[in-house]
Amino acid sequence: MRSLLIVVHPGSACGSADFNLGPAEAGRARGLLAEDLDDWTGPIAVIDGELSAELRQRSYRDLGTALEGALERAAEGGHRFLRMRGDNEEEFDQAAAAEAIVAGLQLAGGGWRVELTGAWFDPERRDGCVNSVAQVLEGAGVPYLIRDSAIGLLDAAASADAEELPVPSA
Repeated sequence: MRSLLIVVHPGSACGSADFNLGPAEAGRARGLLAEDLDDWTGPIAVIDGELSAELRQRSYRDLGTALEGALERAAEGGHRFLRMRGDNEEEFDQAAAAEAIVAGLQLAGGGWRVELTGAWFDPERRDGCVNSVAQVLEGAGVPYLIRDSAIGLLDAAASADAEELPVPSA
């Protein structure tokens, strides 16, 4: 079975992650995502959102370089690769982009397993852009898994809760 990596809204792992997770946790999450992308050598699809421009900023360049490297390795290896916009705030969102990927790469025909990563993922399936793509794959009967490098919404909620805890007095 062939595997395709779909990276959902990698730009949301930049400033948005810093805001939602805090700079230290966001940096750790970006590092895991960049390592995952550095290790990927097969077919890849990227669904960009409005924040993908942040991947070119100095602070987030490691993640941007890892993403470009994964796309270049796919091209050099003769694998399928594509990059398209599918923004949560627009009519053609990440779910519409996922539908286009499923149709364009004929994923529903069998022989493919999709691995998902990016931002945001909610393991309880309540919300998240990664979840939206997973739901499209599920509806099309395409097997998938969520990689550990997917940046989770519950991590963001835990970070926010931690910030709200009172500081014990001495």
